[in-house]
Amino acid sequence: MSTLTDIDPQRTAADPDLSAFVTANAGSGKTKTLIDRVARLLLAGAAPAAILCVTYTKAAAAEMQRRLFDLLGQWSVCDDTALRAALAKLEGRRPDSYDAARLSAARALFAQALETPGGLKIQTIHAFCEKLLRRFPLEAGISPGFRVMDDPAAALIARAARQDVARHALTGTGAVAQAYARLSVSLDFRAFEQMFATFEARRGALDAFVHRQGGLEGALAWIWDACGFDGEADPEAVAADAMAELDRALWREAAEVLALGGKTDQSCSQTLSAVAADPHATLSDALKALFTQGGEGTPATWVAKTKALASAEPLRQALLDEQDRLATARDQVRAANIAWDSAYVLVLAQAYLTAYGQEKAAAGALDFGDLIEKTRALVAERPMAAWVLYKLDGGIDHILLDEAQDTAPEQWEILSALTAEFFAGEGRERQALRSLFVVGDEKQSIYSFQGAAPERLRLETETYLARIRDAGARAQSVPLAASWRSTVDVLSFVDAVFSAPETQGGVPPARGEDAVRHIPMRRHHRGCVDLWPLEREPEGEEREAWDAPLDVEGPASANRRLAENIACEIEDLVARGDGVFDKDLDGPDGTRGAWRPARYGDVLILVRRRKALFEDILRALKRRGVPVAGADRLALSEHIIFDDLLAVARFVLFPQDELNLAALLKSPFCGLDDEALYALAKPRKPGDLWSALQARAAERPDWGHALAFLNAAQDEARTRRPFEFYGRLLTLRDEAGASMRQRIVRRLGTEAEDALDEFLAQAQAAEQRGVCDLEGLADALAGLNITVKREMEAARNEVRVMTAHGAKGLEAPIVFLPETTLSGLGRGSPLLETEDGGFLWCPSKAQDCAASAAARELRARKDEEEAYRLLYVALTRARDRLVICGRIAAKTKEENLKGWWAAIQAGFAHEMVGPHLRPAACGQVEARRFGEDPQVLGRGEADAPTTAPLPAWARADAAVDPLARFASPSDLGEAEEILAPSPLARVGGLGRFRRGELIHRLLQILPDLPLAERDAAAAAILAREPDLTEDQRAEMAGAALAVLADPQFAEVFAADGRAEVAIAGTAAALPKALQISGRIDRLVVRPDRVLVADFKTNRPSPAAIEDADPAYIRQMAVYAAVLAEVFPGRAIEAALVWTDGPKLMAVPEFLMAQALAELRSRS
Repeated sequence: MSTLTDIDPQRTAADPDLSAFVTANAGSGKTKTLIDRVARLLLAGAAPAAILCVTYTKAAAAEMQRRLFDLLGQWSVCDDTALRAALAKLEGRRPDSYDAARLSAARALFAQALETPGGLKIQTIHAFCEKLLRRFPLEAGISPGFRVMDDPAAALIARAARQDVARHALTGTGAVAQAYARLSVSLDFRAFEQMFATFEARRGALDAFVHRQGGLEGALAWIWDACGFDGEADPEAVAADAMAELDRALWREAAEVLALGGKTDQSCSQTLSAVAADPHATLSDALKALFTQGGEGTPATWVAKTKALASAEPLRQALLDEQDRLATARDQVRAANIAWDSAYVLVLAQAYLTAYGQEKAAAGALDFGDLIEKTRALVAERPMAAWVLYKLDGGIDHILLDEAQDTAPEQWEILSALTAEFFAGEGRERQALRSLFVVGDEKQSIYSFQGAAPERLRLETETYLARIRDAGARAQSVPLAASWRSTVDVLSFVDAVFSAPETQGGVPPARGEDAVRHIPMRRHHRGCVDLWPLEREPEGEEREAWDAPLDVEGPASANRRLAENIACEIEDLVARGDGVFDKDLDGPDGTRGAWRPARYGDVLILVRRRKALFEDILRALKRRGVPVAGADRLALSEHIIFDDLLAVARFVLFPQDELNLAALLKSPFCGLDDEALYALAKPRKPGDLWSALQARAAERPDWGHALAFLNAAQDEARTRRPFEFYGRLLTLRDEAGASMRQRIVRRLGTEAEDALDEFLAQAQAAEQRGVCDLEGLADALAGLNITVKREMEAARNEVRVMTAHGAKGLEAPIVFLPETTLSGLGRGSPLLETEDGGFLWCPSKAQDCAASAAARELRARKDEEEAYRLLYVALTRARDRLVICGRIAAKTKEENLKGWWAAIQAGFAHEMVGPHLRPAACGQVEARRFGEDPQVLGRGEADAPTTAPLPAWARADAAVDPLARFASPSDLGEAEEILAPSPLARVGGLGRFRRGELIHRLLQILPDLPLAERDAAAAAILAREPDLTEDQRAEMAGAALAVLADPQFAEVFAADGRAEVAIAGTAAALPKALQISGRIDRLVVRPDRVLVADFKTNRPSPAAIEDADPAYIRQMAVYAAVLAEVFPGRAIEAALVWTDGPKLMAVPEFLMAQALAELRSRS
């Protein structure tokens, strides 16, 4: 083979003959390398179905598949010269080494990939696990028809599980009841609810901990041992033992000596004397005497410093020893309390997770965690694991794992099982080459809350390299240090920030390197990094609650000023036309990539949390008219449109609720401003806002429009289910012709569209669960915490504002980091994981024992390391320009700030950066800039809309045809009231519909059986219904058998007849828009005629066909009309078979013609 000599690491990593383990810096072309490797595998003869590529997100999988098909599609239409050049560049070979056969094979890859059954396997780990479990459900021990729960369904299951635990606890006995009682009192409501959410999030780790300890009892024993006890210990008994050892004589002596000292000494003397004299004094009383913070703080320093004890040093030492003894006792009491709390939490966790699992099993559902765990067990633990792996071993030859740094331990176990035969045993002896490709970057591991462990990537890489090489196969670690994304200045600053030793615990350098280094590939492109001075919070100011609520920031707050400065700079940079490099444009010299003026879609603002600053930035951008994409994640229940939609439901149910009506009147549905609402509400009588609006609507147009909408809502609610109600509501138009959906989006922004769509989806899902009324829907949705993830596309030319976590995998020419001074993002869960994988519960650092303090310190260290990795991700999103800013509290010293800000300041002080800083004006801000000023190209042309305006007819409501749908023939028209209920309706609660269904089933099955077997078969069928009495079974069997035995029904139940025949369609005799879909009970087709019969179980049956329910006549008429189209030229005969009698009633043609005429007249 003729090859070109090169050391391109991307080409090395894409080598199909090599198992590659790639460490990829941000912007190093990781996705391109993945696509190149898949393409080269296909060129090397690998079957498309034998390649499995596992990505981290659905968006990444879709993007990878799109780019791969683009590449293969280009090959399929290239001429020979261009294709030879493309293949040579990809594989590092000479163009003349490709003959016609290889070119033809390359062109055919596009069709092969398209025609692969099931498509190319480029999918998330969860999608792969779901497919595997659907293929081997019985082996996995799950239902073959399982469904995967989305977040709202999981929330409902979680709520049901909590209710199960609560019901169990109400019995008042057992460990669960005790745990529930203690924790429900010691925690507030929000903390109690959050505890269950923590159980769900840490389910795998909790289960693994309990499993390692041999069950719940072993885990409880571990807790007591970790807290320093041999078994259960009563905190009160520990405290009492400490007080029993109290040397009261020592305390009295010390009190007497201190009484001779100064004022402070005398106060301490009184405290010591009171404890010594009180036989009921508690450990808490003793601690208050010798420790700060009411006994919870450090040892009081007066013992060691007071001059009153200078003449009695032995007494001073005795008091110091007493302090040590009490401190030890206090630690033991804390440890005992933590052990009890931890034990109770673990008991409750096990009960909740058991109930959660039972609820899921009852619903036949799995969540995303189950997909991973069930798959791991299927391929690694279950008895059928070897069989499953054997079946898979013949179908997967090449595995590619993307974002390996975020792969959880359970997912590594799945990968290990899938590749077990790749490099050993029968799998290695196969002639086809098998390979593994893993790509990741420890520096970008930011999902520890999902179980990711960044150190696992390096460990797994070393293990696989040794294993593959031992098997005689090729394997190599390939670093991708080059960065194709960012400019030299941005990358130099990133390297400077992470050169500090304190950052390298979280952002480690590559193996063999002493610091993080990036090789810039945009060597001739200059960018800049701006550091804005921190916005300092003003001193506290008095505010009147009437003018500005105390929980709302004032206009002069640091967040507000910072948000305004950011919005101003974004507006200015677009107006100036600051240059950004667009790699998708054609350059003037024919190369790919060119500079162009910045657009709003080029700006990405990354925050660390969706709190006040996040909202202030969105608000500031909207005030300036800057197009903004809104929040990247929407908490549906917290979005204002959610409240407005539920307010509509509450109004139609309770129009006299004035507070709800007032909120609805101000919503986009009605659009009243404060003045209009005040003018309407002030003169009214209390409790009469709805009546006031009805009476005075004619006085003002806006009141009239509001009343029209509310009346329409009430009308729609009378006849429609929730989903249809809201669907119709959003299409109602105002006086200007705008729909309610348009009004909402205009007022609340494009993110409201996602909120509306998700609300409608939840309404539809609720109907499928049986919630079919507005009151039930309002109750069902009010307690759900539903988060909607929005795709933030730069192509929409809107400023994107999102969290740094959400920006993983994204990039932008200009990036703002406005939240750089946060030292922490909350105190974290009280559930603390220890170094060895155990769990302790302690809500407060002040109450820590030695074991919980060590666990808390471990978590703090890991959180700090991950915070530095998150900073790395945030900084490396920028292609051309990076703007760093933040706020600072009124009295905080800037030099005392830690975390991101300290690392950034160290970066600006680095020798590569500091000497090159200079002042630069950014709107109203005087910044320090590293790098060159952006090119000013002049404002670019605004993106013109690509869609034509809607024609007038598209804005008008379509005419409603009540029959423009598929209808069931039995539903066309209301049935008359049943003259007399079945006597069986009073027996065992069995209604006429249940009786009819069972008799229909008998009449469907029994005609196909020999006459002698029918009695026994009827008895066997009805015996499967355990809620029936013997009398009920006998009556129904008798009714069915009587029909079959009657000679008048012989033709209906002839051997050539068919039961339960599906029918759908329309006919010339039917109304024009009517299409029917139904099922015929019995159909007999003869050469000259067709007999259609329907079974009726009503009792008593009518004496003549003219007395039958008109709906039954319509039903048979519709059947006959459609059958006449199916069997032209044959007579269609219709009949009703009554089991009461039994009777056979032919339906005359004139009655059917009359029924069809009435149906057409209604249309």
